[in-house]
Amino acid sequence: MESTKSPGSPNLLFIIGSLWLVLAAWLLYFQMNPAINVEWNTATELQTAGFNLYRSPAADGEFVQINDKLIPSQGDGLTGASYTYRDKSVTSGETFYYLLEEVELDASTNRYENDIFSYTVPSVMWWAVVLTAVSLLAGLAFIVMGIRENKN
Repeated sequence: MESTKSPGSPNLLFIIGSLWLVLAAWLLYFQMNPAINVEWNTATELQTAGFNLYRSPAADGEFVQINDKLIPSQGDGLTGASYTYRDKSVTSGETFYYLLEEVELDASTNRYENDIFSYTVPSVMWWAVVLTAVSLLAGLAFIVMGIRENKN
């Protein structure tokens, strides 16, 4: 009896399986490593050296600086700028409060305590866990099929 195996099918199964495993790894990474993009805009930045960003688990709690070094000013006295700071040290499902501090060229500071803003980190959703598991199982199944077909 002649083999009906096509010459490239085991390789194709390995590639498809690998892609499913990459999807599973990507989904797992983003579920296990939550982050918040804290964004703010300025209208003008006259004599602004940069910014410090503070975070607290409560709006009236103790705010702790989260940036290691000064976030440099990008605007000027006429235009201002848009900023994004990626906060990677957050926990899924929790709300965090942020406070911005402007640092002037003469080292004086202005904390915007009336403009506290909050972000809630999304919880890990049940469908994301299921999709991760399905991607992992599909990837392994395609790779096993490729190994079996390669042996025949």
